[in-house]
Amino acid sequence: MSRRSPVPAQDRRSLLRALGGLGALLTCGGATLLPGLAVGRDRVVRRRLDLWRSYAQSTQNLVAKLTTIRRSSLYLDGKPRSMPGTLVFIGPERLLLHDDDLAGSTTLIQGDRCTLLANADDPQNIAPLRPSATLKWLATHLVGAFAPPPEDLEQATALELSARLSRPRGAGIRLTVLPPQNSPARRIYRSMTLSLSPISGAVERIEIVESAGDNLVLELSETQKNLDRGQLAEVLRAIDPKQKKVRERH
Repeated sequence: MSRRSPVPAQDRRSLLRALGGLGALLTCGGATLLPGLAVGRDRVVRRRLDLWRSYAQSTQNLVAKLTTIRRSSLYLDGKPRSMPGTLVFIGPERLLLHDDDLAGSTTLIQGDRCTLLANADDPQNIAPLRPSATLKWLATHLVGAFAPPPEDLEQATALELSARLSRPRGAGIRLTVLPPQNSPARRIYRSMTLSLSPISGAVERIEIVESAGDNLVLELSETQKNLDRGQLAEVLRAIDPKQKKVRERH
């Protein structure tokens, strides 16, 4: 497949910009766990959450090859679109999703704030997105998929805040994160499912299913954890040469 196809990047930018205009602000840090949820978790869900914890609890940073796959009813040929890239997590709450293609973009998530940066060398292409309940929910839980959990096993993880966890049917070690029924996020997202390595507990795949039936898949491979400062800086320079300009705008 050609690495010059801009379609997935355009879709991600359009989707995120649309979300930037939805709903009122949501203070994710103030979200609470329903009483008794930690004690009453499904045993299979608890085991899968513990498996994820075993990997995430020591994560200071993480770098992985990323393949973004978009399936949409808007594609006339019915075929998914794919884009190679890089995913970088820097603890405690910074996530970068970078498209390799110059026609693509880099999505920067800092906590629950999102910024889109076009890969083309034009500082005008830096676009902070207006916060909304839906966008904040997605940003918080994407970061939460990699962020270290609380040391207290009965305390809610970032994946559980303003969410319900379930175990999907089928093969593989998977954990599904569902927006609560009263959440504005349900207007756009049906679920976010993490596929975990059965050996290490590392996140290998994230599938985001939208309420309209379309989906976005983030496939991770060749994951490296806890790179030293020099190695991490080299990766960031390679995928985000304009990172200084982004920081200055924040």
